[in-house]
Amino acid sequence: MTIHRPFTVAAMATAWFLLLAGNSASGADPTFPLPGDDRAQIEKYLGTGVVGEPVPAAALLTADQYLPPKGTVTSYRVRDSDGKTRTENHKVEDTTDPMFAPGWRYSAEPIGAFFLQKTADGGAAILAEQDLEQKVLSRFTPGEPLILAGLAPGQSRKSTVKVAVSDLSDPTDVNHTGSLDVTYSYIGAYKVTVPAGSYDAVLIKWDYKGSVGPASIKLTEYRFIAPGAGMIAMVESRHISAMLVYNDKTRLGKLMQTKP
Repeated sequence: MTIHRPFTVAAMATAWFLLLAGNSASGADPTFPLPGDDRAQIEKYLGTGVVGEPVPAAALLTADQYLPPKGTVTSYRVRDSDGKTRTENHKVEDTTDPMFAPGWRYSAEPIGAFFLQKTADGGAAILAEQDLEQKVLSRFTPGEPLILAGLAPGQSRKSTVKVAVSDLSDPTDVNHTGSLDVTYSYIGAYKVTVPAGSYDAVLIKWDYKGSVGPASIKLTEYRFIAPGAGMIAMVESRHISAMLVYNDKTRLGKLMQTKP
């Protein structure tokens, strides 16, 4: 009589390891199926049909390789959780603000801008967020990770970021302070189809937990990023400042409409 042993968790782990080892030995990058919980959240705000099959995922490139050409404008269709839509125009250029130079200013008109700086590993960190709607500046120390160059798919890194929020009229006068624990996870790479076309894009997930001023913050964001094009699609929250003023945790789905 043949006895069939159950396929245990240990056996599954061994099979997964052998699969990755085989991919590595053959020189091919592995693929990572999108976890069901993440897919449900992404499709809730981006819709079905945007994220397709996994594609081979290599280690993250440098920020220069992902950012769109400086000075070009990319438009996004933005949909909030109430179903309202609008358009944002994004542009990256060298910053002229002495507080954040050298670095890049990533504008998202008409809502505001992010100030980015290259890190020692060739990645990028967000030093500050300018919110034109609430007329405040949120600064992050150390910079919030945007691109962790060299991070392998399936890996995560944790960091704690201090936050200081000031009025735009006087950035030296800090109104609110706090800190956020950030878990940065490279989920994998996927075929992503948006109004601007189809891209092979890496998926980065940010989990935030902490408090800033009177606001308790716990949220998750996703960004699909492709070389030379930047962000293809994303699920984001409203600004930290909106959480402070209105306790507004509205989530936004953004799809690239025009190529940079």
